[in-house]
Amino acid sequence: MLKPTLVSSDMRYWRIRPDARLIPWLHCYYIVEDIGSDSGIPARNAPSEELLLPDGHSEIVFSFGAGFERWAVGAADRSAVMQPSYLIGGRSHSVLTRNLGPLSLVGVKLDSRALRTLIATPLAEFRDSTLTLRDLNDRALLELEDALAQLTCADRIAQLLDRFFLRALLSIPSAASATDALLQKIRRERGLLSIMDWIRDHRIDSRNLERQFCAWTGMTPKRFARVIRFKHSYHRLIAGPPATASHLDGYYDQSHFIREFRYFTGAAPGTRLTGAMQPCTTVTDHLIDSEFGSGAGSTAATGRSRDPSVDAPARAPTAAFSPRHSRTVPARRRS
Repeated sequence: MLKPTLVSSDMRYWRIRPDARLIPWLHCYYIVEDIGSDSGIPARNAPSEELLLPDGHSEIVFSFGAGFERWAVGAADRSAVMQPSYLIGGRSHSVLTRNLGPLSLVGVKLDSRALRTLIATPLAEFRDSTLTLRDLNDRALLELEDALAQLTCADRIAQLLDRFFLRALLSIPSAASATDALLQKIRRERGLLSIMDWIRDHRIDSRNLERQFCAWTGMTPKRFARVIRFKHSYHRLIAGPPATASHLDGYYDQSHFIREFRYFTGAAPGTRLTGAMQPCTTVTDHLIDSEFGSGAGSTAATGRSRDPSVDAPARAPTAAFSPRHSRTVPARRRS
């Protein structure tokens, strides 16, 4: 049985590694579940608001509870209530959340190119915003939502998601593209590269590349690189020791990093290091630690074994998927 990887005073959180054959496309599954005061689980105090940093992944969020408020840093007057299930194509800014009642979520963090192909919709159509499953009206995802609503066991949820994505991603064709090459370069270099220098070196039309990159990731190349760079710097800062100043890699100086830190968190780095920053980053820290360290996302920690019920060969996403068809979506919600 899969155990929660994070427990707070009112929440249990599972970060689950997908089937190994899906690792090229899927980063992780997660489950969020409210718990009562009589659960008997050791707990620590949790604030009412949570800050979620962008991480360069797309998301599918299945919501079965009361929902929550969600707004961008510095834009509390433009909050949105997130109750129906929704998609995140690309997010280049941080958001804050506040629960409105008992929460029950199942989420998938995945490669943006896999989401682009899965929903046959350019991610630029809901750039830096969300798209509900109802508005997308994708039958397969709506049926998956219905199936997940019937499950309460983390193991069963993970197995269902594995089966769905192994079948959904098995027959996707691939075609080499400049978008893939640049995206992989940004990830390898941890966001530390000049986009314009790369474009000149490869003799690519910058406007066309930006349009294609945004369609597949929901962000421009510069914004994507900015998110990846800060994610690595933030992890180095909280992993310490701060005296090494490794978190400044890729920034002109300390003041440049502080400006970026304030942009993504709304606070100064010192408040994070002293534990005085509000709202908290408990979930973000847990996910980043698991992504870069030996955290709860390892196969041993999740205790999962390969599901033999679906046979699918592993294939690394070295090239962008070719969409089988494309469609437009209705006006989306910004937050």
